Amino acid sequence: MASAGLAGMRFRLRTPAGDRDVAIPALGRMAVHNALAAVAVGLAAGLTLDEIVPGLAAGSTAPHRGVVIHAGGVVIVDDAYNASPGSMLAALDLLAGLEGRRVAVLGEMRELGSAHDAGHRQVGEAAARVADLLVVVDGRPGGAATGIVDGALAAGLRADRVAPVADVSAALEELGGRLVPGDVVLVKASRGVELERLVDGLVAVLGGEDPRP
Repeated sequence: MASAGLAGMRFRLRTPAGDRDVAIPALGRMAVHNALAAVAVGLAAGLTLDEIVPGLAAGSTAPHRGVVIHAGGVVIVDDAYNASPGSMLAALDLLAGLEGRRVAVLGEMRELGSAHDAGHRQVGEAAARVADLLVVVDGRPGGAATGIVDGALAAGLRADRVAPVADVSAALEELGGRLVPGDVVLVKASRGVELERLVDGLVAVLGGEDPRP
């Protein structure tokens, strides 16, 4: 399994029906796991690998689930639909495989119950290993995502590279003054944080979505 950057993922598929080299346009290791599940369903339904593999290469998209947006020379990975500690770690792993200055914009993961504090600190620690700049929505002292900030600082990310902000508007203002062409920005939080509004705001601030060839 290997990242092809913004072109997606590459992996060698091995099944009782045969082996194939597979390319998918989706990003990250989790996309490969999803592709493998699709292969299993296809084989169980009686499809051949020659039918399955082109379908995987065609890909599919869903709003705010790993959607790549190009705007003003900046790449935005819009994964704002939802979040849990596991999916946050997977998204940060995805970010680590992309070229450019890596910016992570993260927010609260809801419905974690007693695991809330530990889960947020774990994500912050992982972000410290990947992000060149970490913006945490509702990450100021007492905020719901404070644990992400605490985890990142404890893991060694410099304080000048961690920006706790109050809300989406403050995040947009922070990023508007710091993003430059060549940056790659991951946006992710639980659905209720509504970080898709941040994605829309960034596209507007950066001058609109770039036309693709």
